Amino acid sequence: MECVFCAIASEQLPAQRIYEDEHFIVLLDIYPLRPAHVLIVSREHAPFLNDLSNLPSEQLLPLAQRIAGALRAAGYGEQGINFLLNDGPAANQHVAHLHLHLIPRRAGDVVLLLWRALTRFLPWGRTGLESRLQQEAQQLREALRHV
Repeated sequence: MECVFCAIASEQLPAQRIYEDEHFIVLLDIYPLRPAHVLIVSREHAPFLNDLSNLPSEQLLPLAQRIAGALRAAGYGEQGINFLLNDGPAANQHVAHLHLHLIPRRAGDVVLLLWRALTRFLPWGRTGLESRLQQEAQQLREALRHV
């Protein structure tokens, strides 16, 4: 099977897209650790950060800062956001394609975050998730227009 992020980039698979440009697609994680858990995915198939071309590499952090601003403007991550890049399988990278997680946090959410990290790939607990993701995507697209 083709890489899942390459399939999303070529529109062979659906995703809750928030933003896209020539180098990146920003979408909601379908197995979110917290509400509005966002992924910034390279359009270029680069398994490791070091594999990413120079121009996209230079634009990744500024884009992440802009997306973080949209998250906060939409009411997510006002107290903090984890920026997480798993660089390689030993670093818990499940898809060998560069993607940066932005995970909104709030004080006291560690127990919920750990529980979700342990159970996020299990089938139960996904009821209503697609509807929630659609709502979050719309909120974030709107917030992004203003940051």
